[in-house]
Amino acid sequence: MILFNSALITGCGGDIGLGICRILKMSGIAEKIIGCDIHDDHPGQLFFDACEIVERADHKEYFNSIRKIIHKHNIDLIIPMSEAEISQFLKNGYCKFFDSIPLLMANENSIRIGLDKVDTVSFLRENNLDFPWTEIVENNAPPEIPCILKMRSGQGSKNLIIVSDPRLIPYYIETRPNDLWQELLLPDNEEYTCGLYRTKTGDIRNIIIKRKMQGGFTKSGLVVQNSDISDYIKKIAISLDLKGSINVQLRLTKRGPIAFEINPRFSSTVVFRHLLGFQDLIWSLLELKNINLTPYKPNNKKFKIYRGIVEYLIEET
Repeated sequence: MILFNSALITGCGGDIGLGICRILKMSGIAEKIIGCDIHDDHPGQLFFDACEIVERADHKEYFNSIRKIIHKHNIDLIIPMSEAEISQFLKNGYCKFFDSIPLLMANENSIRIGLDKVDTVSFLRENNLDFPWTEIVENNAPPEIPCILKMRSGQGSKNLIIVSDPRLIPYYIETRPNDLWQELLLPDNEEYTCGLYRTKTGDIRNIIIKRKMQGGFTKSGLVVQNSDISDYIKKIAISLDLKGSINVQLRLTKRGPIAFEINPRFSSTVVFRHLLGFQDLIWSLLELKNINLTPYKPNNKKFKIYRGIVEYLIEET
C-alpha cells in the first residue's frame, strides 16, 4: 500500500535513518525513499533511491538545502532523524509541517522536554515520577560520587563518563560547565529501553527490552513483560500528552523504575521492534494519513535480540 510518493529521511547515514529506510522498503508505503546527511561517507547509497548532502542543522543554509531536495525529488513526507535536526525544526516553528510537507515527529511538548535533560528531570519530578538527582556542573559539585557526567542535550551516551575520583571534580567544572552531574542508577545490569507510542485516540502501546550496551548502542536485549515499568512509562505518556512515538531509557532500581532519558524520536532498536510487531513507524504513517489502526497485540514470547555486524563493499568509480 503506497501512501507517499517520495519520502525524505534526514540523517540517512546513521543507524536509525538506515533502519527507517529498511522498514519503508519492507512495507512498500513509500514509492521512493530519499536520504540526506552532512556527508556521503556511509552505506546509504545501498538502501536509498538517492542520497543528498546538506549542511549541519544549525547552518543558515540548512533549510534552503532541504527545500531544494523537496523540489528535486517531489518530496511529500519528511522524517527528521537526528536530535539536532528535530531541535532545529521545532526551534524554527516547524512541528507538523515544513513548507506544507508533513513532518513525522512526536508532539511539541514531548520533543521540548525530551531534548533537554534538565527539563526531563523537572518533568518527572513535577509529575510525581521517580527521577535521578541531576545538577548542572558549574552550579555545584555533585552531591555524591560515583556519579554520571553527561551532556545536557544530544545523545546521552556521547561523552558520558562515570566520575569516581573527587580530585577530578574541579577539572570537570572548568572544562564541562554546561554539562550535568547525574545520579548513577544501580544496578547497571537492570537497564531497559522502552518503545512508547500513543495513538490519536489515546491508546498507549509499549515494548520493554532489557538491554546490554556496547559503544553507546544496544548490543543485545531480551523482550520482557514488567508491570512496574509499563505503569511508569504509561504515566510518562499521559503526562506528556504524547502523540506519536518516543523512546524511554530507564533502570530498574530498588526504588523502582527510574527514567534517565526520554528520546523524542524513533529508537535505534526500531527495526527489532518492527519485526516483533511493535510497528511504531508504520502506525505513525498510517495515523498521518488518518487511517485507523488495528488493535496492538503484544507478543508475550521472550525474544532475545542481537546487533550483528554487516560488511558493505562499494566499488568507487
